[in-house]
Amino acid sequence: MSTLVTPQQVIDLAFVPEGVMTATKITAMDITIAESRYLIPILGQELYDTLLANRYTELRDNYVTPMVAAWTRYIAEPLMAERLGAGYDNDYNQADNDARYAILVRLRRNASALSRRLSDYLNSHSAEFAEYDPANNPLNHCTIDGGIVQIF
Repeated sequence: MSTLVTPQQVIDLAFVPEGVMTATKITAMDITIAESRYLIPILGQELYDTLLANRYTELRDNYVTPMVAAWTRYIAEPLMAERLGAGYDNDYNQADNDARYAILVRLRRNASALSRRLSDYLNSHSAEFAEYDPANNPLNHCTIDGGIVQIF
C-alpha cells in the first residue's frame, strides 16, 4: 500500500514532540483512509499518482504532507487510548466525552483549514499542474461551515 506520507511524518507534523505517540502507533491504513477520503477528491487520481511518482515535491512537502498528517491525526485520535496501551474503560463520564469531542472538533477544523490551503494553492497555480482539474475539486463547489453544507 503506497502512500504519500509516512507514519513518522504524521508524528512529526501532527503531534507534539514530547508526546507519547510514536510512528509505530500510526498505521498505513490510517494514512490510506486519510488520503482516500480527504486528499484524492481534491487532487484527482491522476495528480495523486503523479505525486506518488515523486513529481511536484514542493506541492507534496509544503501542502499535501501537512494536510494528510492532520487528517490522519483526526482519524487516529479516537483510537489512541487503545493504541497507547492505556486500556479501554467504558466507564467514561460526560466530562470525558465532552473533552474528547472538543479535541476532535479542533482537529477537524485544523485539518479542514489545511485542505482549503491546498485547494487554494492548486487553484492559483493550476497551470503548473497539468493533471489537476479544478472543476473536479469538491472544495470548489461545496463547503461545510458549522455543520451546514453550502453548495455553489
